[in-house]
Amino acid sequence: MTPIIRTALLLLSACTGAQIQEEPIMEITTTVDFGEDTGQNFGSLFEAKDAEGRVVFGAGFAGLYNTHFRMDRYTLQFFVRDQDTTPTFEKLPPPSDDGGTYLFDLDGRVYQFSHYRDRIVRWWDDGAGAWQVDDSFGHRVTNTGEGKMRVAGRVLQFKGGEAWFDGTQIVTRPEAGRYHHFYYALGHLVFFHDNQESDPAYSRLYAVPWVPGSGSVDLSRAVTLDVKYPGETPFAIGQVGDQILDSSNVGGVYAFDGSQWRVVRPSKTGVSFQLYSMLNWYDRMLIGQYPTGNLFEYDGKTLRHLEGAPPVMPGVSDRAREAQTTCIYGGDLYVGVWPWAELWRYDAYEDRWHFVKRMFETPEITDEMVHPWDDKVADYNNSHEDQIVGNTWGQRVTGLNPMGDALYISLSAKGCNERDMRLAFLHDDEVWNQYRAVYRMRKPGCAVGAIVWTGKPTTLRFTVTGERISIEQDGRVLASAPIGTALANRVKNAQIEWAYGMFGPLRGTIESKAVQP
Repeated sequence: MTPIIRTALLLLSACTGAQIQEEPIMEITTTVDFGEDTGQNFGSLFEAKDAEGRVVFGAGFAGLYNTHFRMDRYTLQFFVRDQDTTPTFEKLPPPSDDGGTYLFDLDGRVYQFSHYRDRIVRWWDDGAGAWQVDDSFGHRVTNTGEGKMRVAGRVLQFKGGEAWFDGTQIVTRPEAGRYHHFYYALGHLVFFHDNQESDPAYSRLYAVPWVPGSGSVDLSRAVTLDVKYPGETPFAIGQVGDQILDSSNVGGVYAFDGSQWRVVRPSKTGVSFQLYSMLNWYDRMLIGQYPTGNLFEYDGKTLRHLEGAPPVMPGVSDRAREAQTTCIYGGDLYVGVWPWAELWRYDAYEDRWHFVKRMFETPEITDEMVHPWDDKVADYNNSHEDQIVGNTWGQRVTGLNPMGDALYISLSAKGCNERDMRLAFLHDDEVWNQYRAVYRMRKPGCAVGAIVWTGKPTTLRFTVTGERISIEQDGRVLASAPIGTALANRVKNAQIEWAYGMFGPLRGTIESKAVQP
């Protein structure tokens, strides 16, 4: 055999092998019309189950708000569910000098923000292995409950108590007091007006009809609700069905149905009841709560406590717990719990909670005190006049953000505090850096990326090979992730249900669909 023939055969063999490797095990193509973009959560495209009723794969858009930020409605997740592989964790460089950070996503990027001193928005640049400042958010002008979102493909930005759409200001500051915690959904802009300068002081909820292209927000059209206590502020806002659900730091829960506000739960000072996360899950909303550390559910009518969801990590106190963060990743529900930074995973088929990891290494867990370092703070307070709040150095999971092929997880002290050198344990860099950490968790079979708004029906393709899964929009790859052959082969006999799944019902119309082979 001549060298030329041998080389040609080797090249042919390599090409044939590559074709075999990339031959799809399954390919789903669907054309979807999302209709007019009025801030709705788009929900599920499809979900497939095996003969035993276990979810095998699915795709959809998560409707999620975690404490300070709403996640990007255009972020699309495609998963083949892997309940067996142990995830890996990679620690990323700390974003700032503050003792904590919060996460959100936009346009396929993961962003971080600390509301303490830093207050500069950065995104994770994987190519550079570093956090990059995004100047378009402004420096130290973005507050909690603000940020950016896309509506009809253009940017709706909230900062400094004001709002802009596509670069044009649509909401200006009030003559007295301030606007805060904006949320746009179902054709209405919702926000609080806090006025401590009036006599008497008040806080008022607004829901103002507005759609892209309609110019400035007309406050004369607002439907308002005077809440009970001046200064009420939300940590979580969401939508389910045709309702927007807002909340307050003193236990108020308020629903807007497009025409009027309804008090789902009245606020009451002196009684701990705070909502930190809202996530669409099938036909309801799951809500992370303090002080139970459990989820509540809202079905559009009533709020119900899901006791033991998630459970308590063995060896710690069951008091003053907070389910601060939630997300869907890889076909499972994840919850992050204060004050011991517990990460839990819920398997819906088994109706079972699995403990994933405690996200801090120190101090050792104990049920002799409620929060980490309570004893050390108490020792300091017993011998000094300048007092430190006892739970300041409790440990939070503040961000759960799927993107690319990973889940990004951020941590924090109670308030992203600066390093307090009055406390000896914070002299240890290893202890201090735990509060500043962002982790990247990976397991096979989940690809996450952001679609581009087209204003017309768009074609989405979901591909599974023996090595990777991927998402394409109108021929452009949005995201891909590794998958093993055994896991990939699970998709073959699963039965698909369209327009419904764990991301909620689809708000849109499937114009065509095809599954091959």
